[in-house]
Amino acid sequence: MINNIFILRDDANTANVRRGLYNFLQTLDVSSPKQVQITDYREKKTDEQRSGFHLLCGILGKELGYSQADIKEYAKIEVLGVKTVNIGGTTREVVKSSEKAKRIDYSALIEGVYRLASQAGVVLPILMRKD
Repeated sequence: MINNIFILRDDANTANVRRGLYNFLQTLDVSSPKQVQITDYREKKTDEQRSGFHLLCGILGKELGYSQADIKEYAKIEVLGVKTVNIGGTTREVVKSSEKAKRIDYSALIEGVYRLASQAGVVLPILMRKD
């Protein structure tokens, strides 16, 4: 399976992407149908976001007498929601995974932990961003 990704960011970048896409298309074997899909680009979460989220969950859990995992699950339910899974005729709601969450989703998770802490009267440290 061919999987090439071209990211359009701005007008200056567009000409380079067009050139790269054109060159790539010239190399394709079109004896079988191909599909081209254009989607909105969402940046991947950063290691800093992931570790910050876990740090905040650990601090809040400690303050409230819960584990980091408890707070993490609670925040994921609040922010990402749940999905319904049916196995062998039994249906359960499960927490949506944050493993494939993008940068914007992780920002929402972090804000969600701050919101939960605020509701519980707990002050969490402000995460410093590296820009």
